[in-house]
Amino acid sequence: MNHYMEEFKLLLDQLTVDERTEVTHFYQEYLQDGHFDSYNACVKELGTPRQLARKILADYSIKASTAPRTASSKKQRSKNDVKTIWLILLALFSSPVAIPLIVVAGALLVAVIAVAGALIISLIAIFFTAVISGLWSAAIGVSTILIQVWTGLFYLGIGLSFIGILVMLVPAFKNSIDRLIHKMTLFSKWLYDQIMPKNQAEKKRRGYQL
Repeated sequence: MNHYMEEFKLLLDQLTVDERTEVTHFYQEYLQDGHFDSYNACVKELGTPRQLARKILADYSIKASTAPRTASSKKQRSKNDVKTIWLILLALFSSPVAIPLIVVAGALLVAVIAVAGALIISLIAIFFTAVISGLWSAAIGVSTILIQVWTGLFYLGIGLSFIGILVMLVPAFKNSIDRLIHKMTLFSKWLYDQIMPKNQAEKKRRGYQL
């Protein structure tokens, strides 16, 4: 059991010290109370240390993603959401139970991520194309203003106006991308809750009524 817990603890480096202490203390007591003394007995009950650690990391990441956010923490939401999705994928594919179902669920999640990623790339491409068009129009205006004043001013005005509008739309583009990523996280969390099998220890830790 001690060897199992040592391996398990080393895989929880992404948690805070308090979180890591809480988790290891709980599972240490659970294994002791259940008399799971050997390494193989621990694996049979909880899965390998890596499988259990991936579940724990996914659980804590989901918990953090659903916690109330301050104005400063909202800036990190997209980064944390991407991390949560990745940890959920790792937890799903590392589960030893119901492999066909979990593989299908994981493939579905990957497909959703691919579609969302394509939408995000499209938004970014549209934005940069519009910026380049605005700069090109402004450049034409500057290059022709000495030859044809009104034509040059016309193109320069269009280019600067276009760039100005795009600058004002930057927050809207960013918010759209952030919301899309967050929706992906919510879907990943729902899929994880529906598919991921829960052993007796997890049910006890999460407060499930057996």
